[in-house]
Amino acid sequence: MNYQQFSAFNNLQPEEIKDFVRAGKPGKIAAGKPLFKQQMLSRQIVFVLEGTVQISINTPNGAEILSTIAAPTILGEIGFFSGEPSSANVTSVTSVRVLALEFETLRDRLLQGDAVAAMVLLNMSQALAKRAANMTRQLSELYAAREEIESQDSQIQQASSSIFGEWSFL
Repeated sequence: MNYQQFSAFNNLQPEEIKDFVRAGKPGKIAAGKPLFKQQMLSRQIVFVLEGTVQISINTPNGAEILSTIAAPTILGEIGFFSGEPSSANVTSVTSVRVLALEFETLRDRLLQGDAVAAMVLLNMSQALAKRAANMTRQLSELYAAREEIESQDSQIQQASSSIFGEWSFL
């Protein structure tokens, strides 16, 4: 596997990456099986090496699919870094090959002064910051769209009042 495809390993030499990933737990997950469940606590970050996963959230109206992602990708970073339960469901669409890294493993390596672990942490932090910036842009677009809809709704109400106002004698 070419781990250099993962942004978490930017600025690292192949030998440094190989040494770092030895601390992870490799696994294979059959199609249709969960990797993460919304509101369940997990302190693992998962490198999806092969396969495709689906991200969904539970809503009062049922499950909503957010996206389908093919390898290579990294999942579980919210719970990994925050200690909070997973914010979404992640289910394998195909058979998925993964490498899971426990939070304690990264923390221990950082406490030992491991420069590779520090670089991985910096790279993952940058990726999280980019995702947060993207989410902020998307929220801004949603609010702009909502304001446009509210403006159109107001125009419809005014037109309706104008049209049907003449019929007030009924």
